[in-house]
Amino acid sequence: MTWLDNAVLLLLYAPEHVKTRNPKMQIAVDFCQPFTLDHSNIRGRFARLGPTVQTIIGQHSYPSLANHLLGEIIGLAVLLSSALKYEGLFTLQTSSDGPIGMMVVDVDSDGNIRACARVDEDRLSTMIAAEDGGEDALRGQVHKLMGHGHIAFTVDQGGDHERYQGIVSLEGNTLSECAEAYFRQSEQIEASFKLEVHQGEQANDWWVGGLFLQRLPASASGDAATPEEAEKITEDWNRSKILMASATENELVDISLSAHDLIWRLFHDEEPRVFDQTALQFKCRCSRQKIEGALVSYPLEELLDMREPDSGEVAVSCQFCNTRYGFNEADLRALKSGDDA
Repeated sequence: MTWLDNAVLLLLYAPEHVKTRNPKMQIAVDFCQPFTLDHSNIRGRFARLGPTVQTIIGQHSYPSLANHLLGEIIGLAVLLSSALKYEGLFTLQTSSDGPIGMMVVDVDSDGNIRACARVDEDRLSTMIAAEDGGEDALRGQVHKLMGHGHIAFTVDQGGDHERYQGIVSLEGNTLSECAEAYFRQSEQIEASFKLEVHQGEQANDWWVGGLFLQRLPASASGDAATPEEAEKITEDWNRSKILMASATENELVDISLSAHDLIWRLFHDEEPRVFDQTALQFKCRCSRQKIEGALVSYPLEELLDMREPDSGEVAVSCQFCNTRYGFNEADLRALKSGDDA
């Protein structure tokens, strides 16, 4: 099973200057917009996120550099997951030995997103102080901020469905470069990304905008392209990448510029065709019931010993949303009583 096998084309729509079947649509602030470039036989995605990223970052107290990288991986996860047909959960996770040693993003098939990171702030502060140019010079330097490690792509549809996972080394200056390497090495598909993370004047005013292009096969039958077809495919691909690269940070994150207008502005000569837009939002899957399911496996005596001296509760906090769940002695006894029953 490949990413291309899983990719889905949704029902069409767009404004008058882009091909459409459903002009009556609701525009979300945070969204992912699929499209194709019919002239070039290329599939694309455009994603823009503001409130979702702001909520996630606001739930934590990560340093600015970590927030910037977390915004990038959220945008990357949205673009990658939108290229798949799945009912369940897509997870993008990094694991490495640098100051930012872990990041994880979940995107479910309903467009719900959550994310978190593990940051060694002392190591990161030391790195910033030692870097010529400080924090600004480290932006986009994945190999320094994250060190050696890997990035894993996982699709879990639950039930009897086989779990799909792809892994690639963290090699490149950006997470986008790592993802592009995965497509080349593991999927034999040409892919290209452009991601911008913008911080406004307020501490938690973060915006993410990104474009993702995939080159489709020359023919549905899988027959090899002729030399002339291969040359055209290469020319179309290179031209489309240049057009994508011309998008500015402001264009990608400016909510006054619609997805359709941006796609038309960049690719009008490529006959763009847009598809149904997916709305995105933050939503965590944690719950008190899930925590109870984990605690019930412990003996009552151990649970009572876990209580915090000040609150008298067993406290469990979700690493994604920082929601605290507290269980006092009465809660614990009732939990174990129900388990014994």
